Amino acid sequence: MAGRGTDILLGGNPKFLAKTFVDEEPTEEALEKASQKALAIVQKEKEKVIQLGGLHVLGTERHEARRIDNQLRGRSGRQGDPGSSGFISLWRTTLEDFWLREDFEHHESLGN
Repeated sequence: MAGRGTDILLGGNPKFLAKTFVDEEPTEEALEKASQKALAIVQKEKEKVIQLGGLHVLGTERHEARRIDNQLRGRSGRQGDPGSSGFISLWRTTLEDFWLREDFEHHESLGN
């Protein structure tokens, strides 16, 4: 998941992409040209992503705090962009982990 304060932009971030097209200390003209090139690329890529349905976020386990799950869900469909989210619950694995931990703690308490 992206860090706090980081927006996920469909198609990419034109500012960061533009920096890859210029030297370390670009002229204003070179920076403007790179920005226009980057913006054109990002707009085309965004259209492709939208045609495919937008950003799809897939969670592989549920967090103890519902707030974290909601934040993950909120990453898709930002600012009116299309998208979806879902979770894959591995109940068997989760229950096995729980039972193994409980069994270990039980045996550990008997030994003390």
